[in-house]
Amino acid sequence: MRQKLKSLWLTETIHLIETESGRFADQDINRQVKAEQISNSDRIVMRAIMLSKQNGLYLAQKILLRSVKLSFVLLLLVSMFLGSSLALGALSQNPINLYWALFSLLGVHLITLSIWFGSFFFFADFGGSLLIHCWLWLAKKLSQKKTVQQLIPAFVELFGSRIRWLIGFVLNLFWTVILSSSLFVLVVLFSTKHYSFEWQTTLLSSDTVIALTHYLGYLPSLLGFEIPKDEVIKLSEHALSAGEVRSSWAVWLLGVFIVYGLVVRFLCMVFCGINWLISCRQIKLNITHPDYQILANQLQPLFVNIEDADKLGKIDLQWHLPAHSTQDGEGAFLVAIDVQESWHHPESVSFLGFLNTREQRSNILDYLQLMPAKKLLIAIDTDRSPDRGVLNFMNQLINKSQQSRIWFINQGKQYHNWQSLSLKLAEPNWLHEDL
Repeated sequence: MRQKLKSLWLTETIHLIETESGRFADQDINRQVKAEQISNSDRIVMRAIMLSKQNGLYLAQKILLRSVKLSFVLLLLVSMFLGSSLALGALSQNPINLYWALFSLLGVHLITLSIWFGSFFFFADFGGSLLIHCWLWLAKKLSQKKTVQQLIPAFVELFGSRIRWLIGFVLNLFWTVILSSSLFVLVVLFSTKHYSFEWQTTLLSSDTVIALTHYLGYLPSLLGFEIPKDEVIKLSEHALSAGEVRSSWAVWLLGVFIVYGLVVRFLCMVFCGINWLISCRQIKLNITHPDYQILANQLQPLFVNIEDADKLGKIDLQWHLPAHSTQDGEGAFLVAIDVQESWHHPESVSFLGFLNTREQRSNILDYLQLMPAKKLLIAIDTDRSPDRGVLNFMNQLINKSQQSRIWFINQGKQYHNWQSLSLKLAEPNWLHEDL
């Protein structure tokens, strides 16, 4: 499967999960997506991929696809075994009852072909094929149950009625393998053993059998498979041992089997495969969906007035100019988390501001997403406890700078708790080193 289809599949999976369970905590991911100069649909897909990697869905898709491939190979091996068994069963008696052998070789094939044609035109889902259901069952057993529950409905939702082309291709591929294996065994047995042929009937006359033989052999005769002569057909009501008679019936039987069996399935496989490839290229994200419209509005590109960077100490960020792609870190900055704004920062460093409110924190993360720092010193008031929210925000800041250190501006009530975290510490003069 092409990477584009995998990405759209993940996007649809994320959409279904969020529809059922609510939005993911995606603020930082959204910020990274908004920093890219790409289309709205590409932003939505990029967000879905990042969320999938974060929550394990990306790996789950790989496991599912690997399971599907493995089960596909197993079913191909089973198809080869079934094809060989089909030929051995048809030639299990000698002399061979011609029409009974022909029914044994083509009966199940024609029945399943009729079922597939009916389901193909009246149902756009899984085609009513036992082999397809076995394949999906194997894929579920070989992958995580929870994963399949999330990914399979999304796959059906994404591809819709196009799935019938995939199902048709796989189904006819399996039958092509079955019939090819049967043909191989038939040719080997006809080439290495003596078989006599006969036809038996209670209700039909010999003239009817002759007409039926000519009717079935007409298309194969166009490809060079000769029809037995009328005298041979009449005399074959009882098994004949003459070499020419045996050879003519074997050629007729092979011709009918190839034309009405193998060739039909092969052409159906090619037809479905071509339509599947064409339809896959037409699949794209339905950006007009209301949920995607809301998401597209939330993922609009970031804008920043770079000329006002020196004014960031007031944390009143202005967003004006188009965002550019994330560049290598430049500059060394100081920020203060949960520090009273009456605190005086060192004048020798570039101070980006106090990060005490949600808006201030969001703005500084947007700014660093666009212009990541080469060095970032984070000032901490150790009177405040190192709760989960502060530590998570610190990790987000650290991820948006090449180097980062923590500066304890005092030895407050929670100083020992902060020390136990084994953070990388530094003083403001660290910002001026090796710049």
